[in-house]
Amino acid sequence: MAGLTPCHGALTLYHHHTPLRLHASSKVQQTRLQHATWLGNTTGLVMISENDIYLRIAPSAMEDTQLTDTGVPGIIYNGVPDWLYQEEVLPRPEATWPSPDGTHILFASFNDTKVIIKLIVTALEFPWFGTQSGQEGSASTPLGAPRRGSFPPSRSVRYPTPGSANPEVDLWLLEVNNTNNWTNGNGTSSPSGKFQFSREYYLISAGWVGGDASQIAVVWMTRSQNLSLVSACRAPLWECEETHSERAPEGQWLDAQPHPIFAPDGDSFLLLAAVQEGDKEHFTHIKHVTLTQQRIAVLSHGRYEVSEILAWDTKAHLVYYLGTRERRPGQKHLYVVRDPIADDPRRLEPLCVTCDLGEVLWSSRFYYTNCTHFGASVSPAMTDDTQGYYVLYCEGPGLPLAGVHMMSSHKMIRVLYDTRIQRADKLSQLALPTRRSFEVPLPQGWKAQVQLLLPPSWREELRDAAFPVLVEVNGRPGSEAVTDKFRIDWGTYMSSHNDVVYVRLDVRGARGQGKRDLFRKIGGVEVQDQLTVLRHLLKTHKYLDVTRVGVWGWGYGGYVTAMVLGSQENVFKCGVAVNPIADWLFYNSAFTERVLGAPAENYKGYVEADLTQRARLVPSHSLYLLHGLADLTAPYTHGVAFAKALSEAGVIFRYQSYADEDHALTGVLEHAYRSMEDFLAECLALDASYIHKHPYATRSKSLREMSSANNKFENLSNRSSDSSIIFLGSFHKIPQLIILDDNDSEDDKVTEHLDTKKQDVNIFY
Repeated sequence: MAGLTPCHGALTLYHHHTPLRLHASSKVQQTRLQHATWLGNTTGLVMISENDIYLRIAPSAMEDTQLTDTGVPGIIYNGVPDWLYQEEVLPRPEATWPSPDGTHILFASFNDTKVIIKLIVTALEFPWFGTQSGQEGSASTPLGAPRRGSFPPSRSVRYPTPGSANPEVDLWLLEVNNTNNWTNGNGTSSPSGKFQFSREYYLISAGWVGGDASQIAVVWMTRSQNLSLVSACRAPLWECEETHSERAPEGQWLDAQPHPIFAPDGDSFLLLAAVQEGDKEHFTHIKHVTLTQQRIAVLSHGRYEVSEILAWDTKAHLVYYLGTRERRPGQKHLYVVRDPIADDPRRLEPLCVTCDLGEVLWSSRFYYTNCTHFGASVSPAMTDDTQGYYVLYCEGPGLPLAGVHMMSSHKMIRVLYDTRIQRADKLSQLALPTRRSFEVPLPQGWKAQVQLLLPPSWREELRDAAFPVLVEVNGRPGSEAVTDKFRIDWGTYMSSHNDVVYVRLDVRGARGQGKRDLFRKIGGVEVQDQLTVLRHLLKTHKYLDVTRVGVWGWGYGGYVTAMVLGSQENVFKCGVAVNPIADWLFYNSAFTERVLGAPAENYKGYVEADLTQRARLVPSHSLYLLHGLADLTAPYTHGVAFAKALSEAGVIFRYQSYADEDHALTGVLEHAYRSMEDFLAECLALDASYIHKHPYATRSKSLREMSSANNKFENLSNRSSDSSIIFLGSFHKIPQLIILDDNDSEDDKVTEHLDTKKQDVNIFY
């Protein structure tokens, strides 16, 4: 693709790989765009700036038409979500849906005004110190450094907490050729049925049905998140009616799912929903809903999770989807199943296309060797005379590759990319950890998924070895840490560089591991399960040093880390809690009420889940607490509240705060990971000879030229400014920072930062 040319509005349009700079507009192009999308299948562009929507009839047009004028930064949002919806509800930071023919625009408007008027929720404020030496801020655009002698300015965001007022949301429908024709009120502005008398609901998704602009579908959910409703709104009056509802199983909650996929005629659709398998367990599967016949069919079934519906080929009556595998939740495979409309006497059993690389992919099995975690993109045939295709991505555990396949025969017709050609030999020379995955029994018949990264120095015959242990925890409901996906991250570094046995866990509450045990009681089983698994590992794996066991986590994982340290179980010697949640009364309303319910209904659950109540039980010198001052996911209030409780209890701990940094700590990753490693080296008696050196990993050529392990990180400050770039990335939502050669290709990202002397892995950080 040609070089990117930025314009004033941070939007560059590509046409046949040629960049086109949009003409600056007096209305929108002088400001930063929040979102841009095509006006359906036309050449028009819908753009959002400062919470208002603008229309450019063609990329070459000189001016834009302003469609809304009610937007107020931080208060009223048109076409883009406010903070709560962006963080917890909508899958992407957009809320604008142009019709396919480009004649109408459906958009959501979020109003936070009443939050302030009711004085139930006040804005979350934090100081903003800005930057020095004219550098840009790391978390967001700085306000500038304060003048000498004055206090730093502050920033604020409206942050709904449990039991307080949520933002109000309305749906609006605008006719493009008649901007005075707005539909709201009794039309698409509020849901029908059970929701019409209450504003305590969430907008989950919206979209158009069919290729014209005659019908829309909207999915709503109650604030308690135990009931969702699919509404259909039809032209010309755009009155909405309930077409389908989903209720959470007893003792559970509903998760927000992707928008339903409709058949072209709008009479049937597919959606993801919880389906009971066995006596009590529920798994996410595909439901087929026929409106005229009022019939519901479950297309997929079994003790596995469907993660995504890829496509519905309504001509061939086939549904393509991605899902895990029974008894192997760390794998992900491509499945295909016939829909109930198909006039076929055969049973509607799903076919796993990629499982075991059987007869379906037999001809291309050699390409997908060591692949058990797949992704896919599907493009069904547009007409009866054309062929449909899909792209199959091998995501691990081996090196990534991708190929194009025919939908009719599943034959591979082209390899899109194969990183093994250049990288397999290089990886074989690296001292990478050995990865082992297995299950550990839990109470009530559940099984924890466990993954060990065994350091390169580990051998089966080393019976008297005693390796330190570092456990990465998450515990957030629906999270997934143990997968077969190719992965090089900080855990890889710690295992290879410090001879640590690195442990990842998925316990009760993780994806596919049930919800019932966490419903209304956060901080219970997901914390106890961590301890249960570690005791089992220490008992059955004699090479683990029971006196040197550490734990760490980020966000919810930071909360679990601190909870296990305060459990009085004496399993962990120390832990690192990054941006932890301390008091659930200070967390966002959508997530907290989903699991714990409203405070008025479950006050006991809030008290028992309060991390500050366990502060007095945390042993001195066992905790390192880090928190970003501009963190909105887990506001800095949590770190301060926990630190205060620890101090009042007389607990000695290490504390690090980062000004102007959000939840990802993007601007200080080097310092954060370096300080974490320093703390763990002291606590777990690691070899700390490298830790006080510069933490960046050098290029492999430089490492080969170094004769001593002690000077691995020296002389990096003398490298020319154009010899390398800093690459910021995210591995499974845990930020990392690594060094790449600026001449390297994108494929080099996974390996160029590794030490080829086969001593350790030096990705950092």
